[in-house]
Amino acid sequence: MIDFRYHIVSIVAIFFALGAGVVLGAGPLKGTGSDIIANQANIDRQNLVDARAKNDELQALNKYHQDYEAKVTAGLATGKLTDRKVAIITMPNADSSVVDGLDDEAQKAGAQVTVRAALNAKLFDPGQRQLVEPLITQLATADVDFPKDSTTYERAGLILARGLAAKEGGKPVDADSTRILSGLTDAGLVSLKPATIKDRSTLIVVVAGKPADPPVTSSAYADAVDFAKGLDAGSAGVVVAGTPDTAQDGGLLKALRSDSDATKIVSSVDVADLPAGQMTVVFALVEQATGKAGQYGAFGAKDGIAPAAVQVKDN
Repeated sequence: MIDFRYHIVSIVAIFFALGAGVVLGAGPLKGTGSDIIANQANIDRQNLVDARAKNDELQALNKYHQDYEAKVTAGLATGKLTDRKVAIITMPNADSSVVDGLDDEAQKAGAQVTVRAALNAKLFDPGQRQLVEPLITQLATADVDFPKDSTTYERAGLILARGLAAKEGGKPVDADSTRILSGLTDAGLVSLKPATIKDRSTLIVVVAGKPADPPVTSSAYADAVDFAKGLDAGSAGVVVAGTPDTAQDGGLLKALRSDSDATKIVSSVDVADLPAGQMTVVFALVEQATGKAGQYGAFGAKDGIAPAAVQVKDN
């Protein structure tokens, strides 16, 4: 049985605890919660200041790299494409600044850019296949041989190549070329700048479009990859140029590099938004003219930063 002394001790303990709480609340622990919050806020502010400083540093370094590429290494590609004719073909949603940069670099390298051909999204729309297939058959010429196992879009690439390119230099736009280009433009599948061209190119740069949002699977680019293979079969070489995001999941370059047949014949560069990348496209075109292909850049580029012929050998 609990005696009276136990109750006295318990009551005294309770009052002691209450008294201690009051004293501490008015003394050493007063404001502890607000102090903790204030200290954390100060830490967060300092972290933000540090992060901004780091970001400014990275931006400055990035600008330095780009300026170095543009000013110090400028001219490395000069003359590499002298007397070559190049066609630039843009995929739907291609970045116009990348296209302009590649056009300028090709001309600095001595090439004549014969045409910019913009592919309409309609061309790769599955719902338009019933338009594309018969049109390609209708536009076929006697000097174009479709491989037996070729897909609709490989044949489409071959047909467009016949319209604006050739394997050998010195080929003018002839009656068949005119009929092909008119058929594709009238159908709203391709637009040309200039609208009328005189000379067919030998080399082709394909500019990849920005990846879709939300991302699509690599299989969604199967037709575009086949199209690039067809362009290559009808010309002296193709380089597909893109930005880093096109080499990631959901991008055209990622899909192309996953196709072992495509990588044997078509080259790619995944940093075409940088001066060094634009020069690499020129070097890759030169390599294509010799019958070789490679995958270059910074993201899953199995052949390194540029063709071996222009790389400094390791010590």
